[in-house]
Amino acid sequence: MSRMVSRRGLIGGAFAVAAALAGRLVKRARAEGELGESEKIPHADALYQSVPKGQQRCEICLQFEPPNHCKIVQGPIFARGWCQYFAARENAQ
Repeated sequence: MSRMVSRRGLIGGAFAVAAALAGRLVKRARAEGELGESEKIPHADALYQSVPKGQQRCEICLQFEPPNHCKIVQGPIFARGWCQYFAARENAQ
C-alpha cells in the first residue's frame, strides 16, 4: 500500500532531523569540551538572524555565552538575534 507524504510533513521531518543533529553536536561538544569556531554551525545553516523572532532571542537561549557568543553557532552573534536552534532557558522572559 502506497502512502503519500505531504510537503509540510517532509519539511517538518527535515527540521526534526536537523534539531536532532544539533542536539548530538551539543552533547558531543560537552563530552569533549568546548567546540572550536570551525566546528560550530555557520550562520546560514543555523538560519541565524540579527533580530529576535517574536520573544525568542539569543540572550535567553541555553546556548548563549555573553557577551556575543554561542556554544553551537559560529560567532559573533547579537544578544537580540535568533536562530533555528533556539531553546529558552528555564524562567526566561
